[in-house]
Amino acid sequence: MNKSILFLMGNKGLACLKAVFVKFPLSIEMVVYAHDKNVSNDYVDEIKLFCTLNSIRSCDRKEWESSNYNGASKFGVAVSWRWMIQSSELNLIVLHDSLLPKYRGFNPLVTALINGDTTIGVTALLANKEFDRGDIIGQAAMQIIYPCTIETAIDQITTKYAELIVSVFNKLNKDKLETIPQNESDATYSLWRDNEDYFLDWNLDASILERTVNALGFPYNGAQTNMGDEIIIIKKAIALSNIRIENRTPGKIIFSNKNEPEVVCGNGLLRIIEAENLNKTKVIFSKFRQRFK
Repeated sequence: MNKSILFLMGNKGLACLKAVFVKFPLSIEMVVYAHDKNVSNDYVDEIKLFCTLNSIRSCDRKEWESSNYNGASKFGVAVSWRWMIQSSELNLIVLHDSLLPKYRGFNPLVTALINGDTTIGVTALLANKEFDRGDIIGQAAMQIIYPCTIETAIDQITTKYAELIVSVFNKLNKDKLETIPQNESDATYSLWRDNEDYFLDWNLDASILERTVNALGFPYNGAQTNMGDEIIIIKKAIALSNIRIENRTPGKIIFSNKNEPEVVCGNGLLRIIEAENLNKTKVIFSKFRQRFK
């Protein structure tokens, strides 16, 4: 039976660990985990606990990188991993958060939700020197219905991760790892995101902003905007139909009803249903004349 090292992050990494352990417990040589400061829960504690309870060797990413691996594994399998894995002894398999060749790169699920894709999925591929361009081992797809939060999408797609990684390990243990090349003419890319990308661009269509609010919520830090000298996090919002505004100024409140301001967008209005400040205190929109930036 071929042994593998699992490089895992997040809830999807934990789900994959559990799925492989149930079906192929002897295939796991060790688990490498990593912290993620950009999410509310990076699931490191849960991954470590599962390894401890089931006598699976595990270590932190930095410990792995400082060691000189000399083990029994032929393969490394990475789930939600963000760093280069340097090892001449491992054939690296990556589970990527999109149906490649669409959305190569970073945060593809967030990008898919903001774009309003109705089909999302995960791809298992052989890694090579160019990120996300390796040959495809397998894919799993699913349909989603909007409105859809990132938390819901992650929960749903996590089941597909578990299904796909079991399929991959089944092929590894049978030495039947057949692959197909990606179609370069269909390739698209998703850029990396940083703290600035949490801030809403009020020049966009209200429907895009609604999907952005839903795509940046838990476990991420939430869609943000400046309100005077304060940063607020928009927790819940809904897009409204466009109205004719002669001096259209995106970001200004035009109506307010029951502490739910309706904000002018590039097209349409966005009703803010729930918001809080950085101290997690609910925002009361007491002033009508507010401009969000």
